[in-house]
Amino acid sequence: MQLEELEGLVKANEIETVIVATPDMQGRLVAKRMTARHFIEAGKNGVGTCSVVLTWGHDHSLDEGYELSSWENGYPNMLVRPDMSTLTLYPWFEKTAFVMGDVIDADGTEVNVGPRTLLKSMNERLHGLGLKANFVSELEFYILKETPDSVFEKGFVNLKGKHQTLHPETLMRTSEDEHYLGPLRTHLEAAGVAVEMFKAEYSASQVEVILKYAEAIKAADDHMLLKYAAKEIALQQGLVASFMAKLDHTLGGSSCHIHMSLEDEAGKSAFSSGSDGSESSDIMRHFLAGMTHFVRDVFLFFAPNTNSYKRLRPGTFAPDTVTWGEDNRTVAFRLVGSGNARRIENRIPGADVNPYLAYSAMLAAGIKGIEDRLEPLGDPVVGNAYEGADAPRLPQTLDEAVEAFTNSSFVRKMFGETFQQHYANYGRQTVLAARTAVTDYERRMLLLDI
Repeated sequence: MQLEELEGLVKANEIETVIVATPDMQGRLVAKRMTARHFIEAGKNGVGTCSVVLTWGHDHSLDEGYELSSWENGYPNMLVRPDMSTLTLYPWFEKTAFVMGDVIDADGTEVNVGPRTLLKSMNERLHGLGLKANFVSELEFYILKETPDSVFEKGFVNLKGKHQTLHPETLMRTSEDEHYLGPLRTHLEAAGVAVEMFKAEYSASQVEVILKYAEAIKAADDHMLLKYAAKEIALQQGLVASFMAKLDHTLGGSSCHIHMSLEDEAGKSAFSSGSDGSESSDIMRHFLAGMTHFVRDVFLFFAPNTNSYKRLRPGTFAPDTVTWGEDNRTVAFRLVGSGNARRIENRIPGADVNPYLAYSAMLAAGIKGIEDRLEPLGDPVVGNAYEGADAPRLPQTLDEAVEAFTNSSFVRKMFGETFQQHYANYGRQTVLAARTAVTDYERRMLLLDI
């Protein structure tokens, strides 16, 4: 949608509200709902917000240790500058439009710790090599027969899924959910998010959504619109959609498998080789190599929460070692497709991932692999990667991932020291908050027995 089109819709009383949003560190959208009139008059140039939105914790706690925003500097303001190329309808709310923005400081400089700003930076660096990246997130989530109030009243335990039985891949299960999935598909398409398919995932009440691939920034924006459409339409129907990586230890984890490919300046695949395009080019091999070499350095962006690590267990279709292979769902990096569809599937991230940071991490590692002409660690795995004992282990806890990120010269070189310090503190604060919390598990094990 162009601004002129929005102006026409406002005059015709078809749009009354414009949402201006930007992602925070955790991958949530922080936003303001503006009257469409005021957005056209002033908001299109920038909307003020407190800089705390890029420093707070998961529970919106005022965490210490950030230069950007603190008691010491008075929590200064910053602006969210709308990216007018993202202006679109928000059709699951009446007469509403949506635009994604980038965070800028008082002099108009983009705030470098903003997740969307980082992805734009990595994208530009890739363009400097004459390459363009396409991404798509395959997101899984659970549908719960709950409301936010009922979840709170139950103390976030003993929650009831929409279904109690397994019906993975079946038509019947998606038919049972079509009252929810149908509007979700329709509204996403109307918002400019191209949907390929929905399917019933393995666990009861679990859904997988596959979108159409897009250029990096567009793909990350689409990921966010999908997530918010899924959550908000669920609320409208008296349901809750959860994107936790591991909702319960008795249930399957929810992944976010990230597929990415590269094109050259002529629009041809930079990843494919061979007569049928099913073999890996030199560029693909070096890109993959960078990911195998630096995956531990950037693991914080693939598994950002303590809960993320409860999904990453052997025999669960989630990887636990630095492995790769052709069309193998037991490895961390799966090579798949041919021709323009030749791509790398990163099977590490869960549904709790921030797409801007995860995509940036993949690009940074891959760019370094191309620039240094690195070779992949290990040999391609044929068969069960969980049985291999010689592959390097992926970080097993958030503490381990934060330590690797904090001490990484690679992160410091590719993202900058300020960015590294900011997100290292985010990781430390997340660990600290979880470490001091008393859990339901502890009460069940100890309350009556000790």
